[in-house]
Amino acid sequence: MLLLGFFLVLAALVQAGLADAADPRAPRLAMLLEDGGPALGAEQALALQREGRFRDLPAGVPKFGIGAPPVWFHFAVDHAGSGPLLRQLLAGVPWIERLEVFVLQDGQLRAVQRAGDGEAGLRGPMGSLGFAFDLAFAPGHSDVLIRAQTADPLVMPLRLLPADEAIELQRRHDYGFGLLYGFLLALIAYNAMIFIGLRHRSHLDYVLYVGTFLLLSLAYSGHGVARLWPGQAGFQQYVILMLMVLLAAMGLRFASGFLHLEKIAPRAHRGVRGFYLAALLAIGACTLFGLQSVAVFTAFFVVQVFSVLMCLLGVVGLRARQDGAPYFMAGAVSGMLGAAVTAMAVWRGMPFTELTFRAAELGFAVDGTILALALADRMRRIREQQLRAEHLAAFDPLTGLRNRRAFAEHAAPVWSTARRHGRPLSVIVLDLDHFKRINDSHGHAIGDTVLVAAARAIERDCRAGDIAARWGGEEFIVLMPETTGQQAWAMAERLLASVRSIDIPLGGERLGVSASVGVAEWRGHDDLEALIREADAWMYASKRAGRDRVSGSPPAADRAYAG
Repeated sequence: MLLLGFFLVLAALVQAGLADAADPRAPRLAMLLEDGGPALGAEQALALQREGRFRDLPAGVPKFGIGAPPVWFHFAVDHAGSGPLLRQLLAGVPWIERLEVFVLQDGQLRAVQRAGDGEAGLRGPMGSLGFAFDLAFAPGHSDVLIRAQTADPLVMPLRLLPADEAIELQRRHDYGFGLLYGFLLALIAYNAMIFIGLRHRSHLDYVLYVGTFLLLSLAYSGHGVARLWPGQAGFQQYVILMLMVLLAAMGLRFASGFLHLEKIAPRAHRGVRGFYLAALLAIGACTLFGLQSVAVFTAFFVVQVFSVLMCLLGVVGLRARQDGAPYFMAGAVSGMLGAAVTAMAVWRGMPFTELTFRAAELGFAVDGTILALALADRMRRIREQQLRAEHLAAFDPLTGLRNRRAFAEHAAPVWSTARRHGRPLSVIVLDLDHFKRINDSHGHAIGDTVLVAAARAIERDCRAGDIAARWGGEEFIVLMPETTGQQAWAMAERLLASVRSIDIPLGGERLGVSASVGVAEWRGHDDLEALIREADAWMYASKRAGRDRVSGSPPAADRAYAG
């Protein structure tokens, strides 16, 4: 189910990106950078455009990096119809602080619209598609001027669409993000429940890591300011940057715990911890003192270093042969590639397209899926170790039969049921004859072989409900519910015959094995220990009578059997 959810998210994101890239609907643009003097008005900018001061832009999405001066864009609309031409302009990315759209006809300003996330009262983004402006063009020639200003990376995708196409485009984007957020929330909920139940720190760190990325995606895709904190311009200016650094901190914290970095590489652990604490202090100081440009550079630098560090920590884990290190390395590489592609798409180094813009989400979806699989694999290994420990605690390592403690745990409810309902219950105690002589004469390896063979014989003869155990040394015990003394006696004879049939090769000779067996039936004993003591006493009676025989309590006491 985890992989199915991941592939659904992947398909939705890729489909949205390909559909959007196939028909960008970007008008032909020209641009002008302001020179740092007084801000231009729309009429002044149009005059400069007509003087040829604007530079034509090549096809593709224009971008200007971090801290660029305000940029003016121009495109023309020629409408030959008789009525108004209605279009929706989708402009920019959700973190642009101020966007102004001016529509002019015959050199006269006809409409002005403003949006952005940098000032209270400005219209916010409509989500991942940036800012939407509803425009009406009169017949004839119209000029559209756009002024964009932000301290963050300035990226200006533009689409001029009919309203129905804009709605369809927004719907595809919303479906893609809905699947992504649903998938991430499912991973968060699953690991949160595991943490609540098991208290494994790695699952809590995973929840914090994935949860931080979810918040970051909500912030930089515009869904946060559009739906969760609308109108909070000051908060929106810094929230993306703070979450970028917090994501790095949570990712490195997860890596340190998951790879047991403090144990396998204590110096690296201290260095990583120092780095992300310093990064958190730096972004906090930038936010506190209003240093937005410094905060932007800090956040992008930290994210790039974080991506590289995650891969380096994966190498450390692989060299230390840590469980889950291959998973971690694969996830770190996918996350690093996605983050690097998105950073270069919005800054410099790669063209800005829907796919490159959303590469971080694709990379993190892969990363989150692989890390969830790694945690599940680790949980499976832990469970296997617990089961092995429980088996070792309950079973004799040599013979594979239950040990004395496990016998007591399983026998208690059987005894309680028999006593409460007056049901028959019997015990057999079997002790191998002359076992010390076998060890002294032939060595402990042969003695162990005899013990194992006797245990296998007892397992073969016991019924499904019987409880057999190694009682200690060469002594074995069998508790038989719903069994009378007469039936237990018959079982004891079968066990004795099976022990006698043990064939241990000794250089051409045959090692004979026999046992002394005692049988006791419950007839009002106060507790199970009293019943076992009686069976043990009958076992010693067999030894006194010459060994290699069965002895038991009435009604079987009048019988004695010896080969």
